[in-house]
Formats: sequence, C-alpha cells, structure tokens
Amino acid sequence: MSILAVSWWDERYAALSVCVGAYFAVRLAQLLVSPVVPSLRGAFGVSRGTIGVILTGMWLVYACVQAPSGAAGDRYGPRRVVLAALGCTAVAAAALAAAPSLLTFGAVALLLGVGAGLYYTPATALLAARFDGMGGVIGVHRVGSQAAGLVAPALAALLGARFGWRVALGSGAVVAAGAFGVVLFRGRSDPSPRLRSTARADGGVAVRPRELLGVLARPPVAAAAALATVGEFAALATLSFLPTLLVEGYGLPLSTAGALFGAYFVVVAALQPVSGWLSDRLGRDAVTGVLFATGAVGYVSLAVGGSLAAALPAVALVGIAMAWGPPVQSRAVDALADAERGVGFGAVRTGYILVGALGPAVVGTLADAAGWTVGFGLLAALLAVAAAALALGRLVGRERRPRGSAAFGLFLRDDDERPAE
Repeated sequence: MSILAVSWWDERYAALSVCVGAYFAVRLAQLLVSPVVPSLRGAFGVSRGTIGVILTGMWLVYACVQAPSGAAGDRYGPRRVVLAALGCTAVAAAALAAAPSLLTFGAVALLLGVGAGLYYTPATALLAARFDGMGGVIGVHRVGSQAAGLVAPALAALLGARFGWRVALGSGAVVAAGAFGVVLFRGRSDPSPRLRSTARADGGVAVRPRELLGVLARPPVAAAAALATVGEFAALATLSFLPTLLVEGYGLPLSTAGALFGAYFVVVAALQPVSGWLSDRLGRDAVTGVLFATGAVGYVSLAVGGSLAAALPAVALVGIAMAWGPPVQSRAVDALADAERGVGFGAVRTGYILVGALGPAVVGTLADAAGWTVGFGLLAALLAVAAAALALGRLVGRERRPRGSAAFGLFLRDDDERPAE
C-alpha cells in the first residue's frame, strides 16, 4: 500500500501525476535557457553561434544519456534514477544561474543535459509497470513537457525583465527541487503483486553496444524508431524555425508569430492524451498514419501560404501531427520485453533523438539556399512518405503489435523466471 494510504487504482494515477510534474520540471529548466539568449550574449559578450553550440551540446548530451539511464533504471530501480535526474537538474539549473563565465556556463549546460536526459526513460518504465494501455499514459505524461514549453517563455520574460536572467534560470532550479521533494517524500510506494511479478532484469550486467544494436535491429523496434526519427526531425525543425518562417515568409509581426507559436504548443499539449488513448483502441499505426498525413498537409500549407488566413489552419494541422509521440513511443514499448524496457527504450530514444536533431540544421540550410518553401516542403515529404508506408503496411498484412514477451528479451538469464503471457 502506498504511504498515501490510497487504493491500487489511486496509486497508479498518483504516480502518473507525480511523473507529469517531474517531466514539467526537467523540461522547464532546459527551455528557460533559450528565451534569455539575448541577455547571455550581453553578459558574456559572445555571438549567437557560440550560444548555439552550447545549446546543441546540451541536447546531444541529453540524447546520449537515454540508453544509460534505462540501464541504470533496470539495475537500481526507475524511481531512484528519476530522483537522480531531478537532483542533477536542480543543481545544474542553480549553477547556470550563478555561472561566472561562459566556459563555466557551457560546462554546466552539459550537466543540465545529463540531468534532463536521465529522466524520461526510467519514468516511462516506472509507468509501464503500473499500466497496461501505455498510449494514453504516455500522452498524459508528455503533457508535462508541452506545458513547460508554454510556461518557459512567459516565465523567462517576466522574471528576466524584473530581476535579470540569473533569477529566470534559477527559477528552474526551484521547480526541479520542489519536484524532487515530491518524488522523495510522497512518491514511495510498496509495489503491488502485479509489479513484483515482472521479470527480473540482468541485475546490472554491462549492456554492450552489440546488444543494443540487436534490440534496435528487430523489425518491430526498428520500425518504431524510424517513425520516431521522422517525427522528431520535423518537431525539432518546427520548434526552431516556425516563428522565423511566420515573420520572414508571411510578413507577420513578431507578436502575432509568437501568439501562433503559443497556439501550436496548446494544440500539441491538448492532443497528446487523445492520440495515446486512440492508439490504445484503434491501433498504433492507424493513429500515427493519420497524424503524419495531417502533418504533411499542414507543412505543405505552411510552405506555399503567405497570409495570416493560411497560417492559422496550417499551424493547427502541424500541431495535430506533432502529437505523434504517444502512439509511436507506445509502439516501441509494446515491442520490448518487461526486463529490457529500460535500456531498450533508452536505446530507441538515443537513436531517434540523435538523428532527429539534424532537423534544424537541414531545414535551416535548405531555407538559406532555396527558401522556406523547400525547407518546409521537405518536412511535408517526409511525413507523407511515412504515412504512405504505414498505409501500405496495413494493406499488405495485418498490424502487428508485439506485447513485449520474454521471447524477445536479450537481458534475461536462462534461469530467470519468465513473465506469464
């Protein structure tokens, strides 16, 4: 029984609520950096490119930590790794606020990438042990990240204007520390028999790159990783350049572009639980295909449009498509054994985030060389191809949704107890 003295049903949703808050905290600490870039340039006397290199380093470290965080969750328990993630994030955000030089700031930004990168994979494993229908759960969990995207610019502007950029960044440390306290003192629970019956992991045996590649090479996992790569590529490019496209390509005022960008986050956040819930009932591939097809239409509209009337529905359609996370990530979780969900899901996330991180560079380069129409047209083409592939797969054979049975496992010893099917 949980120390909250609540029922099993309540314990599951209490854990989900805590995870939503924790995800909000780690993502807020990351997203507070971008809005204060002008202040950082003034304080340290550096160029936009230098700050961009620091931010790129933070996101690359974030991607690389995904698989090790899963392995750590398998060995030490996901709750302990979530606590480590929140603690590291709080310390790094506080150190960013106090950084005396650019070199220190850059080093601490990498630490922030470590802290934030430690969080998501073990948190997903923790929730997967409590819920059967992971689509809706992942959708609700990801609302924490999207809410941080809405709050971070406003919070940075409010605190930065009145107290300076150091206080703005320090607020991320306060929120992360608060989330750490909630998980530490209110998140402990005595696992139910259902949680204790899951298969044991390898107990910390080193996970070698060859084994991780073996996980990623399985067709169900590789397909999920490929779909996630397309979605992440488009999502990061949109996050980086949508406001700029609206200002330069559409001639909209910066305030109007900012309002549309905020509306984009609202649509994405609102659709996350819906897309996950639908994928639990209609199938992962069906929902993902519809989302990607919708996004292809949205990106085409953005690429060829030129007025506010065209931008409004286009931004909405793209926001709908960027709710791809719950069905695609659930597809990956479905294909993994219970004992390998930590390290396996971490390997998937490392792969697709690293490749998806190329999105801003590719789209930005295309926009410089050939214009916004070509840059955003590429995103439309990628989503259209992915949607067509999913549709073709459903036509030539029934959709397969692996349950993650132990037969797929790489990290179980021969004498380990297999979970009941």
